[in-house]
Amino acid sequence: MRFAKIFLVRHGEVVNHKNIIYGYLPVPLSAKGKAQARKVGFFLKKKNIGAIFASPQRRCQQTAKIIKRVIGGKQKVAASKNLRESGFGHFVQGLTQREVCEKYPKQWLIYNRQPAKAKAGESLAKMADRMLKAINQGIKKYPGQNLVFVSHRDPILAALLKISKRSFNDLHKVKPICDKGAICEVWSAGKRLINKNF
Repeated sequence: MRFAKIFLVRHGEVVNHKNIIYGYLPVPLSAKGKAQARKVGFFLKKKNIGAIFASPQRRCQQTAKIIKRVIGGKQKVAASKNLRESGFGHFVQGLTQREVCEKYPKQWLIYNRQPAKAKAGESLAKMADRMLKAINQGIKKYPGQNLVFVSHRDPILAALLKISKRSFNDLHKVKPICDKGAICEVWSAGKRLINKNF
């Protein structure tokens, strides 16, 4: 059976001088973030990418367009709202972590200790479902082709945890694999998705 490869890419570093949680805010990539996106592009250049999908947030759109430019193919960058930032990130956007602790202490504690129970903004289960919907729609549109999905840390990790049938409480344990500019690989075999990261 032929395996199509799905590359889940986290956007590059952003300009964030105030160290806030940026949620849906239109923060741009920093110079380092643009370099990270180019590095991803060079990695993907020989992967025969059929299509690129990206979150509507500015940082993901910028990352995807840089990847496309480096790859040099005819792919268009298609925006998908199902790849958007987490609802929790949107819920606390514009605040520093300290301000979140002070303003929403209960929600912050749950998110950090039992993320499977976190419901402020959006649950991880709903996040995983919408991410997998975007991925499966891409696979259906481009069967057998290698695809790129540019998104955000928690949505990517939620999808990977669900694919692996692991608890959403493991969110913080797997965070190191999804730093800014990281690439997570999933294989598509028929209707089955296989997480190649953990």
